[in-house]
Amino acid sequence: MPDRSGLTLVEVIIGALTLALGIVSLLGALVGQITLSEQARSRLWANTDASRVMEQLRRQNHGATCTTPSANPPAGFASWDAWLADTTAGGGGGKSVQPNPAANELVVVTASGTDPLTVTVAACWRQRNRVIGECTWNGAALSANPGAGGNPAITESTAMFTTTMTCRT
Repeated sequence: MPDRSGLTLVEVIIGALTLALGIVSLLGALVGQITLSEQARSRLWANTDASRVMEQLRRQNHGATCTTPSANPPAGFASWDAWLADTTAGGGGGKSVQPNPAANELVVVTASGTDPLTVTVAACWRQRNRVIGECTWNGAALSANPGAGGNPAITESTAMFTTTMTCRT
């Protein structure tokens, strides 16, 4: 009688399928982890940029020359987004969200009231062709949704700060 040790074709196929299933599962977990890491990095960058704008607002509303709190961008800048994008000494140091932060990140400041002034700084950005935060992508750049009186507004973002501001001496 011949020795019948070894594996049958069915056993080999089942083993190969089990191994393939395990490898595909590990690859899926790896891709998911890379995506989550990318999202966390972008959220951190957007929060950092919104925080820099908020700190500049606090600096502007400090000192003996401040009589009424203001959320206006610094002199020479049309918007807070333009201030943040400027890498010169008078600017905000540049935007952080990559790639192409000029087109893929928008920071909007909205204010209501007079004294105290309620200020909201919100950032939205594009990641893998998806807009994070409530902004509009027109194919070339992000734009804020129209708010009250036609002023730009972002109503919700994962990178958003709100505070009440008054002049400090």
